[in-house]
Amino acid sequence: MKYVVKSQNKKISNKYQVDCTFAPIKQSCPDSCQLKNNGCYASLSFVGMINRKLEKEAEGLSALEVAKLEAKAIDESYDGKAVPNVLLRLHVSGESTTIEGSKLINKAVGKWKKRGGAEVWSYSHSWKDVPRSAWSNVSMLASVDDYKDIALAIEKEYVPAIVVNTFPKNKKFSVPGSPIDFLPCPAQVKETVSCDSCQLCLRDDLLKSLNVGIAFQAHSAKVNSIKKRLPVIK
Repeated sequence: MKYVVKSQNKKISNKYQVDCTFAPIKQSCPDSCQLKNNGCYASLSFVGMINRKLEKEAEGLSALEVAKLEAKAIDESYDGKAVPNVLLRLHVSGESTTIEGSKLINKAVGKWKKRGGAEVWSYSHSWKDVPRSAWSNVSMLASVDDYKDIALAIEKEYVPAIVVNTFPKNKKFSVPGSPIDFLPCPAQVKETVSCDSCQLCLRDDLLKSLNVGIAFQAHSAKVNSIKKRLPVIK
């Protein structure tokens, strides 16, 4: 519902310009997400301020109605004219839980790319309900809360993204029961790396070919409570 030109988040954008969209967590995120109202970084700090404003504006709206507004915001970016060669991070807060809504946002992204935009990426907790094919214009990774569901996410043609208590090592590691290995988020391992310079999550096709997923170390102001829910991988 909110399109922001040139993110000031140094973890996301440091080398290249990255635009972002924001949606209200309350109306657009599935209740199945373990972090919803329970330590999600997007509900805290500066992003949390944006989210609370969006939640108030979206009071009474359905997830589909929110998705329609987000698609509209993407269509109206740069006044509907040419888009510079910039990256786009969808859903810094919120997401899309319906197939119809996801297809509408995906269509808007396709038009955004034709206007000159570059790669687009995001993460979804709704991967069990929304097929990967609905996101044909987006590098969409599956946010997998339960490690037992990693294989299911792969079966549904998503690249899994997981949250771990701590990285067992700062290079590729295995997760018990997982058919693939995981790479620690480079932006969390090296201070000089950001999403725009790394771009692994922007290339889920590459991650598939490498047969790996992405792991994020628990973070946010409520990191300790999050870590209590996560097993330690050795």
